[in-house]
Amino acid sequence: MIKGCDASILLDNTATIVSEKEALGNNNSARGYDVVDNIKREVENACPDVVSCADILTIAAGESVRLSGGPSWNVSLGRRDSLIANRTLANEVLPSPRETFDRLKTLFSDQNLDTTDLLFVWWNCSDLDLLLHSSSVLSTVCSRG
Repeated sequence: MIKGCDASILLDNTATIVSEKEALGNNNSARGYDVVDNIKREVENACPDVVSCADILTIAAGESVRLSGGPSWNVSLGRRDSLIANRTLANEVLPSPRETFDRLKTLFSDQNLDTTDLLFVWWNCSDLDLLLHSSSVLSTVCSRG
């Protein structure tokens, strides 16, 4: 959501990189870095320098949706991994769990995503009612509300 699907969230802090892992929107939400690291290690052993972490994240996301009973789709590969991270930008554009519904709509709209995308992403959030501040807000955008 920062600069596209470049796997910049996987970059660790170094002398020249301030990682996005601890950005406010990622704090206590993004996890499983070790799983991606293990997949990347196995893929590199089989096909060195061919598959990017960005492609691994894309495939893993699609497969997790499919395996949980959701839809499947063909994924174009060939993404390049980022060599930089931008925690400042991550703090500006990643929503926190305590954002208002209007702020979430703005953040998603800024990424060319609509209210349907927003509801899909946040649907399983345990604080959905808190995010929406009332069921009446949900009912204006979703007939199931």
